[in-house]
Amino acid sequence: MAPTSAPTHALARLLAIAAYTLLPLASVLALGWDWREVIILYWLENLTLGAAMVIRLLRTRGDPGPEPMIINDRRVAQTPKTIGWLARFFVLHYGLFTLVHGVFVFLIAAGVFSGIATTTSATSMAATAAAETGLAGVDGPGILIIWIIAGIAQLLIAARGPLPARRGTALMMSAYPRIIVLHLGVIGGAILIAESGWPPIAAVLLIALHGIVDAFGWMLSARRANRPGSGPTVSIRLG
Repeated sequence: MAPTSAPTHALARLLAIAAYTLLPLASVLALGWDWREVIILYWLENLTLGAAMVIRLLRTRGDPGPEPMIINDRRVAQTPKTIGWLARFFVLHYGLFTLVHGVFVFLIAAGVFSGIATTTSATSMAATAAAETGLAGVDGPGILIIWIIAGIAQLLIAARGPLPARRGTALMMSAYPRIIVLHLGVIGGAILIAESGWPPIAAVLLIALHGIVDAFGWMLSARRANRPGSGPTVSIRLG
């Protein structure tokens, strides 16, 4: 399967960024979304990003690059077999990381931490009321529609777009900064919800943070794509 052209790849990337920024923002402003829908949507995106990374790793079996992987301080040649093993390890490791993040997200959305707010303003009461409805008040179909639209674009990028310069463990580890930033954003959003008592503010700030991370990541990947070479080797330790 031949890679897509640069304009098509850029269009798919732009569609994914727009879907995860403009559609949630419109839903907050017009459909009554609050922070719960936003953090659930962005957690679901982590599932798509994980699947996209597996696709990229498997695609490198045909072009693994000259540099070996460093695992437990040992040099391991990049072959289709070792890359397949690396993809399976990533599924387990990233999957557990995302699962823990998901438990935290759904506990917040279910209102488990709603009692930490101490103010009694009207906005605080509105936040508490939103949290007390738990997951029953969440727009599940709306979340799924946006996730599917953006997810198709992200998987298209992974399957048909140009491969990044990094290979092996360096490529695998590039998946983690995004989920860490998002996780910190969720924690910050939860604190903001408790302090301000106004869910729309937290939702808009989370959307803005996500858009900034996406735009920065796009520019960074474009800059790396113009650099020669396969990128630095990254060492990982197992056990």
